[in-house]
Amino acid sequence: MQNGSLQSSRRLSHVLAKITLFLSLVLGTASGLSQIAVDLRQEKDAVEYSAEEFLTSVAPSASSAVYNFYMPAAEQVASGLFTQRAIKAVTIINEGEVMISREREVEPTLPNLGRSTREDLITLETPLFAPEDVSSGEQIGMILITVDRSIVAPAFVNRMVYYFAFATAKNFLLGVLLIWIVYGALARYIVTLAERTAAWTPDIKALDVADAPALMRDTELDSLAQQIRKLARTASGRIQEAEASQVMLSKEVYQKNLKLEEANSRLKELAELDALTGLYNRRSFDRLAEEAITGPSEVSVAMIDVDFFKSYNDYYGHQAGDGCLKTVAKTVRESLENRNVIFARFGGEEFISLHIGQPAEFEAMIRELHQRIWNAELEHQRSTIADRVTVSIGLASGSISDYVALSGLISDADEALYEAKARGRNQTVASSEDLRQRVLKNRNEAMDIFKAVELRSFEPFFQPQIDASTGELIGMEALVRRRLDDGSFQVPFHFMDVACANGYLAKIDRIMLEKVSESLSAAKAAGVGIPRLSLNVPREMLSERDYVLDLIKLGEDYPTELVLELLENAIYDDLTEALAWQLDELREAGIRIEIDDFGTGHTSIVCLMKLKPSRIKIAKELVLPMDADETYAQVVESIIQMSGALGIGVLAEGVETKAASERLLALGCRAQQGYFFARPMPVEELWGFLAAPERRVSQAVR
Repeated sequence: MQNGSLQSSRRLSHVLAKITLFLSLVLGTASGLSQIAVDLRQEKDAVEYSAEEFLTSVAPSASSAVYNFYMPAAEQVASGLFTQRAIKAVTIINEGEVMISREREVEPTLPNLGRSTREDLITLETPLFAPEDVSSGEQIGMILITVDRSIVAPAFVNRMVYYFAFATAKNFLLGVLLIWIVYGALARYIVTLAERTAAWTPDIKALDVADAPALMRDTELDSLAQQIRKLARTASGRIQEAEASQVMLSKEVYQKNLKLEEANSRLKELAELDALTGLYNRRSFDRLAEEAITGPSEVSVAMIDVDFFKSYNDYYGHQAGDGCLKTVAKTVRESLENRNVIFARFGGEEFISLHIGQPAEFEAMIRELHQRIWNAELEHQRSTIADRVTVSIGLASGSISDYVALSGLISDADEALYEAKARGRNQTVASSEDLRQRVLKNRNEAMDIFKAVELRSFEPFFQPQIDASTGELIGMEALVRRRLDDGSFQVPFHFMDVACANGYLAKIDRIMLEKVSESLSAAKAAGVGIPRLSLNVPREMLSERDYVLDLIKLGEDYPTELVLELLENAIYDDLTEALAWQLDELREAGIRIEIDDFGTGHTSIVCLMKLKPSRIKIAKELVLPMDADETYAQVVESIIQMSGALGIGVLAEGVETKAASERLLALGCRAQQGYFFARPMPVEELWGFLAAPERRVSQAVR
């Protein structure tokens, strides 16, 4: 070859065309065959799995046949199994003896292509248990099947043939396309570049370049390499400078990329982890749970709540509270990490964990965790006593088919958690159908109360208070009743606990106050007088300034002496200055203060002297048994004598018999209230009673 010319013995395009076409066909064929081998192995595994699933599904029928030694049923099981194309033989064994054995010839779908890892002809077996009690583990027989894994679906064979033909044709066309588009154009471009380079003579010495590869010797690429040597000698210095600049730039870019990756990693960590405990946060838990539950699964959830955490946090300080949560989180991590459990801080003092698998296994983990939290020691400077923490745990397990159903399982665990708290805390409670039904019942009852409050379906009933010595009406007590949809009324026993538990008591008291005001207004307009009206007022309502002002206004607007009855079990001995001030303000407005249900709480004599009630009402729980038990009569007599010594009036409620009324009168209690005189009555009946109360009660007194 002469300098400045491009003469060669072989064409570059021809060499590259041959190599490309050969490699594309070889690689395409190898890829197709490997894919077919993988698909074939998977198809054989699917045949085995299908036969195994079918065998499991007929096991109960086979157990019944063996247990009853019923041959037709055994034949039917064998016939059912032979509906699977791959099953060649069926054997049912009854207590070691062959009960039935059937075999058939099946036409193989594929020729014997050999195997990669397992035999095609395999035997599957399943033990049979007595139908009455499978859990006892009493095995009564065995069912065996022989499966030919090579008997795959014909559609799969067709698919393999079509796939191989398509892959071969595709790779051949791809090779031709590469030759036409890439290599032909590349060869022409290299020849043109070599010709132009051959015409250029550099003026300064340049670096040598490597020879062309042995495969490309004596081609246009070899001639191009020789011409580039001459050009490289001229550009050597500049290339070195460019390389040095590029190295420096690459290092700088690398350092910036490294810092950026570290920042992104930190941001991702902050977004997924709880800042205080280092556990996953709620958002991460939702994501991990969604990724973990990919199909029908047995899932268990545990809700963990630190007992009395708010009191602990308020008393010892936020630093101690944070340390408590960290201790619980550390114990949760040490107990559940690497045990196929997802756990996170759910919010506040609540933690959550999720397990996919057998519920019994997870329940054992949670009970172990419960004990480990109890054994964990708290460390903070302000207390040497509260060095232990307890938790309440709610468990729920179930089979779910998608991620949406997990919310229901979490709700069940939350309900079980509240049940654990209601039982006294520091325990684990598992959700059950009975618990779910009780929660549903409570929810329905709460919804009923909510609707009743919205519809203002609460009415005051009025029960007379009588001077038993004269039969004179001395007052009325307004009692709340709930009007039902059928027009009947419900006493507080059936709804007050639910109303209190769900925070509706204040609204019910508001409704009662307004309706009592309406009743007094109607009595005033009708010219009917009520000498005294007693209202039951919870202690909590006395802390609401607007409510107190409404009580004062009610007493000012009507010519009726207003009495507030405070439950004894709501007074206790902690009579605060604020409550005492409110009671004094009410007294100054002419409103009397009485204690209701006296004898059912634990009010001390000191508290009575501080509270200064005008009267106490002896609870019906003490009055009702007086006729049958002299002890109760003695207790009532003691209360009457104590009240007289303190200058406090008494009224007995729950008077239902003439004997009880006369006994109370003999003990010095003239003011009485109960069914013996009159039952609580709606406002519609009140007017008739107020018009002539003597006719209603004087006969009973006499």
